[in-house]
Amino acid sequence: MPDAPTAVVIGAGIVGASIAHSLVQRGWSVTVVEQYTPGHVRGSSHDTSRVLRLSYGGGRDIDAWYTRRAWRARELWQEIGAEEGIDLFHNVGVVWFARGEAEFEEQSARGLEALGLPVERLAPEAARDFFPDVRCDDLEFVLHEPSSGVLRARLGVLTLMRRTLRAGARLRIALARPDARGRAVVDGEVLPADRTIWACGPWLGRWFPRLVDIESVRQNVFYFGVEPRWRTPGLPVWVDGGAYGAGDVDDSGFKVGGALGAAPVIDPDLADRRPDPEAEKAARWALGHRFPALAEAPLVSRHVCQYELTADQHFLLAPVPGSEGAWLAGGGGHAFKFGPAFGEYTADLIDGGEQPLPEFGLGPRERFQSKESATPGQLARLHR
Repeated sequence: MPDAPTAVVIGAGIVGASIAHSLVQRGWSVTVVEQYTPGHVRGSSHDTSRVLRLSYGGGRDIDAWYTRRAWRARELWQEIGAEEGIDLFHNVGVVWFARGEAEFEEQSARGLEALGLPVERLAPEAARDFFPDVRCDDLEFVLHEPSSGVLRARLGVLTLMRRTLRAGARLRIALARPDARGRAVVDGEVLPADRTIWACGPWLGRWFPRLVDIESVRQNVFYFGVEPRWRTPGLPVWVDGGAYGAGDVDDSGFKVGGALGAAPVIDPDLADRRPDPEAEKAARWALGHRFPALAEAPLVSRHVCQYELTADQHFLLAPVPGSEGAWLAGGGGHAFKFGPAFGEYTADLIDGGEQPLPEFGLGPRERFQSKESATPGQLARLHR
């Protein structure tokens, strides 16, 4: 019987954990190298919750690809949760407050309908069916994704890593650097492998500056103290222009995040992670504007949410030219929802079953422009 193929995965955030999980399930011998710990606060995969939504506009093949993969991720998150006996995904739905031209919501509704996925276009007053108190007089309509919802973020990463290690993978806590052939060097030792997958998030641009244009940008997340009727499960996710959030998940508080002020480029190791006071004001305004009953809700916690972004905010997933089996994986700033489905797709590529999408390749990319903000890294609705 031939020896199992070998892989070294650098990074134990959602991308690295998902890739390692898929490979070890297929019989690969896997070593995961993480410089801190899985789900650590300086990465992009910590925090209590993340949104799993299907809307990605419409009209382009890549939009349909994202939507299909998000649906597949939904299936896998549910399967993994059932096997582990824990709820990783709360199927509470996503409510989009469509304002103004509502171009993105209109395109998303048509795109989901074309794929046969559940979606509802509702009158503005229908917002009152989802929330204890909500303003709806400035809405064009409400877009409801009944099959979307909330992922328990850090718990999801740790669950994937536990399953990966239980299946025989190894975890090594150490700093890895690439050599000239794309192999991982740890403590002066080259880790030989058939494939070396660099899934180290915002550190990708540091280790591969001539190949990768990825910025690590700072976003802000705020949690407000609320009554039990504002909890999730119960309430759906909500998206309101540049802001989004969810009910109180796991007693963390009512979440408000999104494009809440400036999004400067940061050093993921050394950045000051105190939230921006102006962002707090923006979060407070967004909360009180849409949910008047929460206008005076106490702030119970706040922190920085880090995104690593390619110029066009599409993923990066490509082999390293001239390397010995090295791949780069990450980017986009919206990877968490895809988790195990992204790992599955990457494993298909590495196994040779599929070719990478051209949108995920190396080389120059056009900078993503938002109708709501031209600030780099300040994510608009298309790629939140």
